[in-house]
Amino acid sequence: MSTATNDTIWRQWSLLRLMPRAPRKTTASELQDKLQDLGITTSRRTIERDLQALSSRFPLVSEEGSRPFGWCWAKDANFEFAPRLSVPQGIALLLAKAHLRPLLPKNVLDDLQPLFDMAQRELSQGAWKDWHRRTAVLSTSLTLLPPSTELAVLADVHEALARQRQLTAMYRSKGDTEGRETLIHPLGLILKGQIHYLVCCLFDYSDVRQLAVHRMSHTRVSDAPSRTPPDFDFTQFAERASKYEQEGLIRLVVRFTPDAAEHLRETSLSRDQHITDLPDINRVEVTATVVLDQTLRWWLKAFGSRVEVREPTALRNELLADLRASLATYGA
Repeated sequence: MSTATNDTIWRQWSLLRLMPRAPRKTTASELQDKLQDLGITTSRRTIERDLQALSSRFPLVSEEGSRPFGWCWAKDANFEFAPRLSVPQGIALLLAKAHLRPLLPKNVLDDLQPLFDMAQRELSQGAWKDWHRRTAVLSTSLTLLPPSTELAVLADVHEALARQRQLTAMYRSKGDTEGRETLIHPLGLILKGQIHYLVCCLFDYSDVRQLAVHRMSHTRVSDAPSRTPPDFDFTQFAERASKYEQEGLIRLVVRFTPDAAEHLRETSLSRDQHITDLPDINRVEVTATVVLDQTLRWWLKAFGSRVEVREPTALRNELLADLRASLATYGA
């Protein structure tokens, strides 16, 4: 089989996979963009010829009463010719729909909907049919309501990031009331709690920034390619961004009420953690080597009167001063 024939088969098979089911429709231009995302470059005219040829053998329908034509699978189309999903694939898809929705662009969710439906059908009679409803990811901190984000802005951010294109936007810095036009080179997207942050470079600068997407407006995706700094690694950047500034390792010695320390018997602070029961004073002393940062401070403060920091002395004095300031605030 020739290379040209192989290319045609792959292109037409990809078109069948990209085709939405009625009543949703797609155009030849939209299919051209989606093929480009798959690394398949072809003309719109070629796609139109492919669709006409495929519609003679598969239940594809076109809305010829309007321009451009909208194509889709017929509502009663039989998909038995397509490979079936395995049970693990079905479970993974439904878990992704349930738990990854904030990170999936709307157009990706729309395109995945037929697969979600297929997964639901494949699992409907088996033991795993409601696994995605019997699992949950819970936050261990206070959950805030998400800020208001324009859907069109989020769609442009997703497109610019996926296509590695420059993005222009009016961006309002924190505390400002007015935005200014900003040229953005997208590098990645981070979801912190309920807030989307676009990791990027601005204008011709090479330093990497994080912009809150909900402070963007009037976005426009450019045809110009975005620029990535040399040796930039998004995974490493995101790992560093998830942590607060570290102040080194410390030997932490704290005393808890027994109930407050109970969870540390199962989920340790560190590999060298040691717990000593102090029944005479109804306390539990925990010793561990940990990183000193803001996360540790917030964790300790959350226990209130149920914890006492013994060492290091500097941290003990810092928290003691904070407690005294809190008492003064409450007028005690």
